[in-house]
Formats: sequence, structure tokens, C-alpha cells
Amino acid sequence: MNKIILFLTTLCTGFIGFAQHNDLNAGVSRTEELRREFMQGNGTTVMVAAHRGVHNDVPENSMASFHRAAQLRVHIVELDVRSTRDGVLVLMHDKTVDRTTNGRGRVDSLTYAELSALSLKHKGQVTTEKIPTLEEALLFLKGKTLVDLDIKAGDKSGEIMELVRKTGTERTVIFFVYDSIQLRMVKEWDKDVLVLARSRSHTAVAPYFGKFRPEALHIDESHHRPDVVKQIHSSGARVWLNALGETDRLAASTGPHAFNTVLQYGANIIQTDYPELLLKYLKGRN
Repeated sequence: MNKIILFLTTLCTGFIGFAQHNDLNAGVSRTEELRREFMQGNGTTVMVAAHRGVHNDVPENSMASFHRAAQLRVHIVELDVRSTRDGVLVLMHDKTVDRTTNGRGRVDSLTYAELSALSLKHKGQVTTEKIPTLEEALLFLKGKTLVDLDIKAGDKSGEIMELVRKTGTERTVIFFVYDSIQLRMVKEWDKDVLVLARSRSHTAVAPYFGKFRPEALHIDESHHRPDVVKQIHSSGARVWLNALGETDRLAASTGPHAFNTVLQYGANIIQTDYPELLLKYLKGRN
């Protein structure tokens, strides 16, 4: 009898500990887990960024592409921010709506009402998807993934920051900046916000690591070298590299081993138009 009581006590204690552990994890959103990973500059986990959402079967920069990204559990969703003539922040890569919608004209010359009347295209075919606002995208992706903001809205950084505050997504977004001046502005606004900085040559790397530091540095093929990757990692930042273009094309046509060209020196964030293919490949490589 005593042995049975001891066994039941031990079993109950185990269940209580398991439940407490689950409750603790339940209180941490997936975004917070991804933030922690993102901030591990030397992290061996390769994070996958979905370029303009997961848009292999749906329009780019659409809510459908963000739903696919959430379902696929990608680490980062990249999206492009522009402003309408009447100041509404919307998602569109190009300056005009000509390629991606059934309309014509510059985004900044059209009102939000005019944009709302348009439908997005996928591979030239008109769909039922509409142009999302940045607010819609942030509210949907909040807690599900990190969001890389590629700001193409000119001098609208202040409005974007205000919207990030309004939606409570300060810990969801990654600000993509193109120089140290923008880096300082963002970090002075919120020192804890994640920043991805753009580097176009190996000589442009070091200036980013002064008083204000990015959590990741976007490099090009031109300086995708072991010494540059090591320099960035040793400065406490992740290395972001694009598989867009030729690498993606080869991965889709000849096999995912083509991704090795962007993985070979230790880049630990890869942006791709084929996130599902890359995630499966990384999982297979452990």
C-alpha cells in the first residue's frame, strides 16, 4: 500500500511540474521565442524569411500570403510598405500597381479608396485578394512570426512607428534600415526594437557596430565571404543573405541542395521565395 501511495504521489508531482512547465510556455508567444532566437548572433538555427509572404500560389504581399506564412510557421515575413495619396500605409512592392493589380498608376498618386477597388494578381491572373493595409498585416501576424518592414514610403517612418505603437507590435517588427543614420533614429525611438541593416560592401560592415548596433546585417553576394560572416557574428549580429533570383530558381528546378551556396559560410537568416522548400531542406540537414 505504501508503495502505491508513493507511486501516486510521484506521478501527481510529475503532472504538476509538467503542467507548470506548459503554463510557462503558454505565456510566451511565438514572436517572443523568435525574438530571442533572432538576437543570438552566433545562433546555429537558420531562420527563414518569406519574401513578400508565402506567395507561390497566391499574390505577393497579400493577406493570403501571410496566412500561408503563419500556417507554414516561417520565422520572418518580409513585406513592403508604401503610402497612398491620402496617407494610408499599404503593402506594395512596386511604385505602381500596374504589375500586381488590375489597375494602373502610382501608389502615392492614388487614394486608399481607389486602391481598395482594385484586385491583386497572381502570375498575371486577377484574384479576389485586395491590397492590405500595414495595420491589417501587423495585427494578423502579431504573435505568429516576426515581420521585416521594407519601408518604401519615403519620409513616412514617423507614421510607421506610430502605427507600430498603436498595434502593439514593437516586439513583432524588424526595421530594415539602409544607413547608420536610420539605425540611430530607430534605436533612439525604441532601443529594444529589432533592426536589420543593409550593407553593400565589406567596408560598410564595421561602421554599423558603434554605439547603435543592429541585430542583423544584410549582405550581398559581393561580400559573402567567411571573413565577413565571422566579423558580423563576432559583433553579435546575425547574417542575412538572399536566395532570391538564381539560387531560388536552381533550388526549385534542380533541388534544394542549391541553397548550399547561401549557407556555406554560416549565414543564419536566408530570405527566399520558396520558404517551404528551404524549411524542409534545413530540417533534413538538422
